[in-house]
Amino acid sequence: MKQKSQPKGMYILAFTEVFERLSYYTLSFLLVLYASATVENKGLGWSNERALALVGLYTMAAYTLPILGSFIADRFIGRYKAVILGGFVIILGHFLLFFSDYSNFFYIGLACVASGTGFFKPCMPALLGQLYSPDDLRRESGFSWYYFGINLGAMIAGISSGLLLQHFGFRVALASAGVGMIFGMIVFFAGRKHLVLDKVIRKSKHDEKNHQPITRKQKKALISLLIAFVFFAIWAIIYNIAISGTLTLFIENQTNKTLFNYNIPATFFQSLESLTIISSTPVITYFLAKMALRNKYPHFFTQMNFALLLCSISLFYFSYLAYIGQNSLTGEKPFQYYEIAFFIILFSVSETVISPVMMSAISLIAPMKLKSLFQAFYLATFGLTGIIAAKIGAISLEFPFKTFLTLSFILLIGTVLYFFLKGKMIKTAMEAAKEQAALHYGSKK
Repeated sequence: MKQKSQPKGMYILAFTEVFERLSYYTLSFLLVLYASATVENKGLGWSNERALALVGLYTMAAYTLPILGSFIADRFIGRYKAVILGGFVIILGHFLLFFSDYSNFFYIGLACVASGTGFFKPCMPALLGQLYSPDDLRRESGFSWYYFGINLGAMIAGISSGLLLQHFGFRVALASAGVGMIFGMIVFFAGRKHLVLDKVIRKSKHDEKNHQPITRKQKKALISLLIAFVFFAIWAIIYNIAISGTLTLFIENQTNKTLFNYNIPATFFQSLESLTIISSTPVITYFLAKMALRNKYPHFFTQMNFALLLCSISLFYFSYLAYIGQNSLTGEKPFQYYEIAFFIILFSVSETVISPVMMSAISLIAPMKLKSLFQAFYLATFGLTGIIAAKIGAISLEFPFKTFLTLSFILLIGTVLYFFLKGKMIKTAMEAAKEQAALHYGSKK
């Protein structure tokens, strides 16, 4: 039996997301370097701790504002228009960042990018989920390809921001992603005919399916989803430490980055994360498709368990590197570029699995009228854990071995606990999915 190809709307959304993530990660990669660089080097001259706090605050804003953005989208303007509005505000923010020498423009620009993300980010996966019926096996592969687009944008951001910083300085590098965002919004608008354009959710006799009361089975499934959120939050703390400001400072200040007499920009290492995800996504989706044809497709909660285990292994590896580094007597930088690269690759495979799985789970389990809101909570998890990660990251710069070893054991214990919980979680999720299929699409039980 041949599997159907993906809907064209998936490619439109994934391509648009490339440029939104180019915007976000350009700032995410550069902020800690800009804030911690000396004034003589056109930076803000802040301490590492204060620079990490800025990154944490920006991350929190960019990932918690989607709660408000999704509410406005669902209740007032619709998801499609919310994406258009968010894209415009992001573009405005980047052009204001070109004048970052003036502190007011810098902070207003950051606020615009974070606010635009609040409208843009939760509505894109919600629009993607609308392209599939609840029993469509293409759903998780579609979200994996969408996540491919996210990481293509992040990879480009790591390379372009590093090169622009080397040759043109912080102002041009910070503002550059606005140009790409313009192109992305043109593609999104041009491809709107391939999307399922939603209507604003209002109480109406003619639109009762979005206002059905939440059933008992759906409530049980939501509890399972919230449990998954708890474990995802633990993973997200590691993500914000490993792939955000803390690791950037480790790479910039404590890693030998010289390769063939070339000093590798720190942001290039962040591109390695995205390159790993881009490379592994087709492989993972291929095997998932093969397993689906054999009726052996692993449930998304099972896939999440594997991701948590892999993340735990990567943390133990970094703890080992930190232990070797703190006992080094050479006086040189304790980390080598290839050691950091291997850690990023190992961790990134866990990300390849867990992030699209969470988006897919939300699109399937969350009630129709709450899908954008739950996607916003998914994003808010990154934001709220970003503040926690900034605090832990500052400690890890001083005590790397103890900090990462502690995190390793916490995640390992969580992985084992999740293993014993996931059976019940899978059962409730499947029951709710069948009920939603019957309720919203007229499927037979």
